[in-house]
Amino acid sequence: MRILICDGLHPQGLDILRADPDVEVLAPDQPSAELIREILPECDAMVVRSRTKVTADLLENAPRLKVIGRAGTGVDNIQVQAASARGILVMNTPGANAMAAAEHTMALMLALARHVPQATQSMREGRWDKKRFMGTELYQQTLGIVGLGKIGTIVADRALGFKMNVLAHDPHITPETAAILGTEWVELDKLWSRADFITLHTPLTAETRNLINRDTLSKMKKGVRIINCARGGLIDEEALYEAIVSGHVAGAALDVFAKEPPEGSPLLRLPNVIFTPHLGASSTQAQENVSRAIAMQILDYLKRGIIRNAVNFPSMSAREYDRLRPYMRLAEQLGHLHGQLSTPIERVDIEYSGPELQELPLDPLTQSIAKGLLDPILAEKVNLVNAPLLLQERKIQLTATRTTATQGYTGLIRVTVESKGQKKSATGAVFPGNEIRLIRFNTYRLEAELEGINLIVQNKDTPGVIGFIGTTLGTFHINIANMHLSRTPEKDKAVAIIRLDTEAPEEALNALRANPMILSVEQVRL
Repeated sequence: MRILICDGLHPQGLDILRADPDVEVLAPDQPSAELIREILPECDAMVVRSRTKVTADLLENAPRLKVIGRAGTGVDNIQVQAASARGILVMNTPGANAMAAAEHTMALMLALARHVPQATQSMREGRWDKKRFMGTELYQQTLGIVGLGKIGTIVADRALGFKMNVLAHDPHITPETAAILGTEWVELDKLWSRADFITLHTPLTAETRNLINRDTLSKMKKGVRIINCARGGLIDEEALYEAIVSGHVAGAALDVFAKEPPEGSPLLRLPNVIFTPHLGASSTQAQENVSRAIAMQILDYLKRGIIRNAVNFPSMSAREYDRLRPYMRLAEQLGHLHGQLSTPIERVDIEYSGPELQELPLDPLTQSIAKGLLDPILAEKVNLVNAPLLLQERKIQLTATRTTATQGYTGLIRVTVESKGQKKSATGAVFPGNEIRLIRFNTYRLEAELEGINLIVQNKDTPGVIGFIGTTLGTFHINIANMHLSRTPEKDKAVAIIRLDTEAPEEALNALRANPMILSVEQVRL
């Protein structure tokens, strides 16, 4: 396996990767976009920070690429949708640099409040401007935190240590959770109007881009100070410049910018704005943590299939993966079965039941079913990452529900597919030893292996049919490995799932279909 390191990585992470005998690490020094494009076609993984831009065009040139690792939190330099469409996992390392980013936020807040950089520069120039740099305390001031994730939570804790009043807004947490952290959850408009200091800790999305703009700035109290150590695009920098020049905003401390480096930005000319060159994660400890985390995550995925901190696939712990693995195999095989029996697929309904499946994340199972469904249908590469997008492209509706019914099994997966107005259903279970079985097909109860080459023969329940099937296959020198039989409660129809040693030719299938007692014959490869 080849792993390309695009923007440098701390030696601890490189050592983890290089210690694996199956891994070749390519780590050119600050490679150009042209060099990355040249090397990438032979790589299974790439690691980037904020410098390298991973575009759809670049990914077109990466047929082997399975995973992109962002050594850090933000992934706005990666076109995640394009990666997902090509089945490439995108993962980051949230939390590995949280302490560094939170402490840098506090450092900038204090420096902004007490004019530390400006006073330092004044002294370098031989002046003693004691009166010029009158500051403000943090004590009993109100801090507004937008985004109460890991970094925002650490900032809140530190600010409370300074005896600040802390307001917080995060659409993904409840007021009760905010209260447990010692903060007051408020709507954004209230945060803008009440805060003396505002700090941003949200990802950059379509909803958060230019979150601070002329409108929101006008709602803030006069003299507010703004800190941003998150993502540059969160602030309309032109609007911020105007608000500072007018005196409405007292100052700002910025570690990130819409364009990096921010060449020509008018903010650079303002004496009451302080800057650092994207240093939020630049501590020795953070770089060690990030490098170790991304190296281990990539190896876990490439070698063991364990997914952690993915932004385009549900993450799971190693323990969850061990418990999910047989169910993921069952789910994919049920999807694979339906993908060969039902075309065109219009709708998929999935039901998960049993006590074991009440405790486990189900999204990986649903995506395994989607992959199995599409594998027999599409010529393009289908995997767990791009399968949901491919379903959407084909307007295939999918629903998944969880029930507590057990039917005597610890975990059951039932997949019902609608095609041309007809429904077919298959239910599977995991048996002791992690063996997977098909236990119900439509209304038929049985217990069949979900592997190999199988004939599914539905027939009228009359004597002689099974003998005819065996004789016909024997005529074509097709050996039967095993056979599972079932019939309807009315005893008018039956099904045979017949495992074959070799694939039956079309002539054999047509010979079976010629018998008026046989209703359908379908061959599936699992």
